[in-house]
Amino acid sequence: MVKRIAPDLGNVLGPRAKSQSRIHRGRLRRRRTILKRIRLGHAQTQSVGKFRPERKGLQILIANFWKNPGIVTLLDHDANILAQEELIPGSSHLTAVNWRGDGQEFALLSGNVQEGGMVDGQLRRVVLFPDDGHPDLASQVLNVTGDARDEIILWDQDRVWIYTQDRPFSGTRLYAPIRNPSSNDSNYRATVSLPRWEHIVH
Repeated sequence: MVKRIAPDLGNVLGPRAKSQSRIHRGRLRRRRTILKRIRLGHAQTQSVGKFRPERKGLQILIANFWKNPGIVTLLDHDANILAQEELIPGSSHLTAVNWRGDGQEFALLSGNVQEGGMVDGQLRRVVLFPDDGHPDLASQVLNVTGDARDEIILWDQDRVWIYTQDRPFSGTRLYAPIRNPSSNDSNYRATVSLPRWEHIVH
């Protein structure tokens, strides 16, 4: 029930957790003492990453489901709320996206042209998908071209589209975060993106 997913971060517990009758996010000691409680609703999706590079530590994004779906909360490494917005009407893993390679990660909402795209650490939609007829049934974030920046894969029953950057990386220091192993992929996973840098020699 209690699993550390990053330094100083505890687990998100559900309504059936023995220690609480309602949803909360708690920082926990070894003896499972609750140090901090924030009532967010049905917090089913968690994503850890560097969404605000100017801040200490990592941040955690949590999406709410049931009764008030679509409310997204960004917490700092000490479980303080940094931002909260109603962004999406449906399900999203809020997977961290290393789009630029500069240490600023975005979170993927979906491939939907109206409601999707990527948000930054202020929960603003900063990368939008073009209205080009792409599928938007499902999405995945993967590094498929090999330069440590992520691609967005969108698909439906008939087609697969891959979006990538429009130019090669030109710097000498490339953000290359460590991610969940692909063998752990599931619909109910928490996604974790831990900081790492690569030095590029041109």
